[in-house]
Amino acid sequence: MKNKYCLLIGITSFFICLLQPANAQEADQRIGNLINQGDWFRLEEEYPKVAGQVQAVAIKALSEVMIGCYFNKPGETIALIDSLLEHHQEDLGFANVSSLVALRGKLQGEIGLYAQSADVLYDFLNKIQAFAKKEDFPSHQKIADYYNTLRNEAAPVVSRPNVDTEIPMTIEKAGRGVLMFVPVQIHGKTYKFIFDTGAGSTFVSKRFADEVGIRVVRDSLFLQGAFATSTGRQGVLDSMMIGDIVFKNAIVAIADPNPAVDTVYQVDAVLGTDFMRLVGQVDLYPQDKKVVFPVKTTPLPDTGRNMWLYDGGLRLKVFSGDERLRFVFDTGNVRADMFYPYYQKHKEWIEKEGHKETISGGGFGGVRTLDVFRLPSIPMRLGNTSFEMENIQVECNIPEIDGFQNEEDGSLGMDFINLFHRVTINLESMYLNVEKDN
Repeated sequence: MKNKYCLLIGITSFFICLLQPANAQEADQRIGNLINQGDWFRLEEEYPKVAGQVQAVAIKALSEVMIGCYFNKPGETIALIDSLLEHHQEDLGFANVSSLVALRGKLQGEIGLYAQSADVLYDFLNKIQAFAKKEDFPSHQKIADYYNTLRNEAAPVVSRPNVDTEIPMTIEKAGRGVLMFVPVQIHGKTYKFIFDTGAGSTFVSKRFADEVGIRVVRDSLFLQGAFATSTGRQGVLDSMMIGDIVFKNAIVAIADPNPAVDTVYQVDAVLGTDFMRLVGQVDLYPQDKKVVFPVKTTPLPDTGRNMWLYDGGLRLKVFSGDERLRFVFDTGNVRADMFYPYYQKHKEWIEKEGHKETISGGGFGGVRTLDVFRLPSIPMRLGNTSFEMENIQVECNIPEIDGFQNEEDGSLGMDFINLFHRVTINLESMYLNVEKDN
């Protein structure tokens, strides 16, 4: 089962475009190309090396904004956007100014500045009416409307004692594989939540929401699943406890019943990256069946950042030999998969070495049948740790949902997690570190 979903409010991407003159400096050209390509891992690697050589204000500014955005520095990024909009609108051009206004509103909303996000975006839409149509800026309108509904809600926060928190976990059979569950306490009663790095928000079924009394704040909400869109509602859960950590004011997606999926696997409750961002670091110990939330995060390793975050979704930088790969990091995926873009790049080898079969799978939003090639193994490296993904399937069908795979090479789920003694997910410094048994 793939348990992939996000809110559909028209904010999944922004297009920052740089028109570079033919005589642009080499550093400007190099960094501008990375921005236009949306290659955020390479931008994060390359920009610090040449920052002093970049001449164009727009390229320098947008580099720093996009690095801050994708590598989870929302407060710093909002402040930088404010400065750019105050001092460099002419250098940026209206298209980039417009995108930055929307991006700022999105980031403000994600950290709980709901009213501020909505008010600034509405103000922008009113001001441009002198020379443009509001209808030409649907993302701005959707973000403003979305966060306006939440304007009177408190921001999500965690409170915790000044000690490490350790909780038990269970790894249980689910469909074709396994999923990881953690105990969460609501109103004094303990429930099992899937611990899902592929979920951008806390997520529950309608049945579960009714049982625990989640307060509904939005009656209609579109949700994007792995294979289809679905409908639901949005609510606020005033408080829940994960060990001795209190998670307050969680914005919760509430899914309507879906008999086609529910007969494959019933998902009642999911703890997503909204909580993980607030605690900063999660240490998973699959073999010891425990999860630790350290009060002090570990420093960035010498190998640097290998994870970025956008719309709550995590992406990983992984190598196979000298080839650079980009993966969805999704513990709500019971297995690990290679996607169609990887198949396109290695079609001849995959069809020679793989065994073709047809499989069926269910996840949030629907059930599908697809053709795959199953490979004996693919060697990979994350940071300084090498490993083999064995018996891995490669999807050879063109994706039915635009943007779901989004040029990613694959998804690393529970088959990946279970290879290691310890998995460190650090959302403060944006890296994933894995350790095998000694």
